[in-house]
Amino acid sequence: MSKEEKAKFIDPLYVIFEKHLYDFQSEDLDLFIATIVNHYMEYLQKQAVIIPESKLSVLMKDLTEEVYDMFIKKVHGCLNLKDFQNSGRVTRLEKLLAQERFYKLAS
Repeated sequence: MSKEEKAKFIDPLYVIFEKHLYDFQSEDLDLFIATIVNHYMEYLQKQAVIIPESKLSVLMKDLTEEVYDMFIKKVHGCLNLKDFQNSGRVTRLEKLLAQERFYKLAS
């Protein structure tokens, strides 16, 4: 696959995820994830992808985890605590206020 072909390829799971992210009406995260996974499974069936029955539960679990990870990354934008701390989002004042609240809580 050339670089141009790779650049044009968009993961269908991500496309389905984004569509539901912007259009989903419920606040229920489990329902949100299940809807995306089910929509993706329908997509796979339309593409004539054959999934062995013995592997279906593993695939569903992996897809559920993948969609959850996409949700966290898209909504929060940071992959881990270190990224968050170094992202520029946390100002010195916020850190000081957080420390002050923590010390008040501890005393």
